[in-house]
Amino acid sequence: MKTLLTLATLAFASATFAADACPISGKPVDENVKSKTADGKTVYFCCPKCKVKYDKANKTK
Repeated sequence: MKTLLTLATLAFASATFAADACPISGKPVDENVKSKTADGKTVYFCCPKCKVKYDKANKTK
């Protein structure tokens, strides 16, 4: 259940926040910390820890 909630939150956050807010924490992003989604979109994060959480939840690299 927690994983499902996390994925739903990430999907909502990715759709809600532009490149100015981290989808995990909501903090301002560091444009050097980013990941690609399965559909090729770039997602930006505030720190490497948030990127790792996102990548783990979405099974990306």
